Amino acid sequence: MISIRFKLSLWLSGLIIIATLIGLFLFESMLRDAFHDSIINRLEEDLEHIIIATQLNEDELVIDQSQLSSFYRPAYSGRYFQLNLPDRTIRSRSLWDAELHIEPLQAQQKRVWQAKGPKNNDMQLLSIGIGAPNSPNTATLTVAQDLSIGRSVFSEVFGAKLAINIGMLLAMIAGIFIILRQSFKPVNQIQGALAKLREGEIASLSISQIPAEIRPLAETYNELLDYTAKQIERSRNNLGNLSHGLKTPLAVMQQQVEALGLSHPDAAMAMQQQLDLVHKMIERKLAAARITGDMLPAAQLAIPKDFDSLIQTLHRVHHQQYIQCTIVNPQQISRIPIHREDGMELFGNLLDNAFKWANTQVNISIGYTDSEAILLQVEDDGIGVEPAQMASLTTRGSRLDEATMGHGLGLSIVKEICDQYGFVLQFSRSETLKGLSVSILINQ
Repeated sequence: MISIRFKLSLWLSGLIIIATLIGLFLFESMLRDAFHDSIINRLEEDLEHIIIATQLNEDELVIDQSQLSSFYRPAYSGRYFQLNLPDRTIRSRSLWDAELHIEPLQAQQKRVWQAKGPKNNDMQLLSIGIGAPNSPNTATLTVAQDLSIGRSVFSEVFGAKLAINIGMLLAMIAGIFIILRQSFKPVNQIQGALAKLREGEIASLSISQIPAEIRPLAETYNELLDYTAKQIERSRNNLGNLSHGLKTPLAVMQQQVEALGLSHPDAAMAMQQQLDLVHKMIERKLAAARITGDMLPAAQLAIPKDFDSLIQTLHRVHHQQYIQCTIVNPQQISRIPIHREDGMELFGNLLDNAFKWANTQVNISIGYTDSEAILLQVEDDGIGVEPAQMASLTTRGSRLDEATMGHGLGLSIVKEICDQYGFVLQFSRSETLKGLSVSILINQ
């Protein structure tokens, strides 16, 4: 996905390039017209000067070239004139031995055109018919100018203009990128603030540093964070209140079981086991409530901080066992893209299951796959699960060993959270510890 800054840079650069090309086209057209008009004006002045220098000498028309510009004297100087009379032709000295092919014109008739001249160069020509109206005896006076010199000047002027425009264009494009980069710095700061929010370092975005254009979005985001935080706090309090509220009835039931043990020891033992299960569940939920109590609503699961909290809690819950839990994270992955509360629920149930079944060892390994996904594995050295029974592990209420405490909800909750986030959950036998291996593939 192209960033807004890059897209704006492309659009603005494109508009400036188009505007520069249009400006160059208009300038070239105006410069060409001005060049052409200046040549025509000069040729008209030359016509007037030649007509003034034309004299009638002994019944013959002659042109006194001493009265004309010195440009007409050197051979092939680039400026020429030619007078076509009915019986002869008078040419400027600059034409030397060349002769212009001129079509005769009627009196006062003008013609402007271009043709090839001496040395096969392009010329601009202007002709006018001289003589009495309706008289057959008319002359055609033509003046011409070589275009090669003017075109060279035209190319120099246009080339200089082109170079200046290209330099200005590059400077403006660079300025656009620099200005947009500076303008989007607050957005980069917001990205950094969101990263801190995700890591749990801050609780909300600082509105004072956010530009006015996106401040309403940040305010709405903060309101959503505040609402979510209140919902989490309310849920935690309800859970804590429920767990504490159950303690008194359970204490009464404990006394009844102890009294029942005097007359019906078998029934009392069975009820005591169920009471112990309830106590265990309450302790786990209270521990989870304590862990999630200071969580930020936008925070993601942090490694190894949150795993250490889970492991310490599980060591207290399973204090009757000695379980060594090892975290292997060679690529130093610092977070998992899941809401921290959901992550604590997911991996809390996963590790709780591993602690219940492990003999002495639980391993947690985290790393990237070739496709840049995160692969997290939890392995234990317990008895494992037969391949035929692995499909039923995530069935709600399913327990493969009735002697082990629990209600069969842990792995079903794990599956529900994985489905919610699109994680891939797989069960297999651990190759190193020979117990159950649970793999979660997290596509980022």
